[in-house]
Amino acid sequence: MTLRAVSGRTTAESVEDLTTWLQRLSGCPTVNHAVATACANPGHDEPATWFYVEADRAEGVARMRCLSCGTTRSLLDSEDRWTYPPTWSCRECSQSIAEVAFGMHLEDDDSVSWVAVGVRCVNCGDLSGVADFVVPSRSLDEVTAAL
Repeated sequence: MTLRAVSGRTTAESVEDLTTWLQRLSGCPTVNHAVATACANPGHDEPATWFYVEADRAEGVARMRCLSCGTTRSLLDSEDRWTYPPTWSCRECSQSIAEVAFGMHLEDDDSVSWVAVGVRCVNCGDLSGVADFVVPSRSLDEVTAAL
């Protein structure tokens, strides 16, 4: 794990570092499960892990577009409430390609009640949270399938 502070911003070398960063978030529900994502399109020879991300933090909507195949995936109920937000770009280098991970708060019965979406810039490694969702107590498998 290589989390560093550069000019007051946290940077990382891998998507695994992003999941660790999500688990260390404070001022929010405890992230006790984190997972990196890859495109679910079966046409990839290798897992595609780079995305363009559109997100509206205030409205809690987000979707990802796979850089490799162009498949778009809306997260949770985002498609129903879409606000046409801009594509995320890194505050440090303006790159708009990111690796994506989800941090989830699991209740005692292993149901998910909250999800945070984090991104890692593939150019400079800067980390950022782009959206979060309150989830009406759904199973981990159900939530993971909707991400």
